[in-house]
Amino acid sequence: MNTTILTVLLVGGAAAVLAFIAAGLLTAEASRRDLARRVQHAVRSDAVGTVKPRPTLGGLLVRTLQQFGQGIRDSALVSGAAAADLERAATGAGLNPRNAVPIALAVKVLLLVLCPILVFAATALMGVEGISRILSVVFAIAVGMLLPNWALGWARGSHQAALQRGLPDALDLLVVCTEAGLGLESAVDRVAFEMRGSDPSIASEFFALGQELRLTSDRASALSRFADRTQLETWQRLARTLAQTLRYGTPLGKALRSLAVEMRNDRLLRLEEKAAKLPALMTIPMILFFLPCLFIIVAGPAAIRILNAMQ
Repeated sequence: MNTTILTVLLVGGAAAVLAFIAAGLLTAEASRRDLARRVQHAVRSDAVGTVKPRPTLGGLLVRTLQQFGQGIRDSALVSGAAAADLERAATGAGLNPRNAVPIALAVKVLLLVLCPILVFAATALMGVEGISRILSVVFAIAVGMLLPNWALGWARGSHQAALQRGLPDALDLLVVCTEAGLGLESAVDRVAFEMRGSDPSIASEFFALGQELRLTSDRASALSRFADRTQLETWQRLARTLAQTLRYGTPLGKALRSLAVEMRNDRLLRLEEKAAKLPALMTIPMILFFLPCLFIIVAGPAAIRILNAMQ
């Protein structure tokens, strides 16, 4: 009986997942074809030699997840505070919240459905019953709910660490560009171009800032959005410095040079703080790994001789 119920659950879950994926792919393909027909009807251009990009399975799956997640976000299942938290986490991770938040919500719902089914099937196959199976399913539900948030938090931490680590070098390059006679927009674009290989996180933020400075007439609001995206105090200081130079007409190179010196001093202080913590952090590894080896080397020969003498 248990085998029959397990088989039915597995088949039903697999069929539901396949039906969902197929429906999403068919919906995306139908909408794409409808849009292509409308564009051709509006433009009526028979250009020769143009290559139409072929849709890939990964792209269709991502768009399906975005549509599904957007529907969940627009419904009453997600509160405004939860959506705002996800948006802040996605922004801090360097992602576009309009795309990342719906995908995170869709993945959370899928994991919330699939993880308990898989855990229930695994526990049934292993013969786990009673309270252990219930606790396992509850744990799977919690993991399915929290795993997308953990992933966004990890991406946010790594992105902000990269921004914090590479800002002094970016400021030095920005100082060189401004003192060479480039304007603010050109200097920001140059920094983004030069650092795209060594530090993509820095390059993406400066590229976004350069685009906003060109598109908007209100530079103060662009710099404010730049500071809000990074969510770091050092980058907020950079945005305030740039805003003050644009407002009061102070020399940009001089202000950036002093800020770069402050950033390097802050980084040196953080390194010194980490170095000061090393003795305390090395205590447990020394007790567990170094001291037993030292005792064996020092007292081992004497212990062997004592045992031989006693025998």
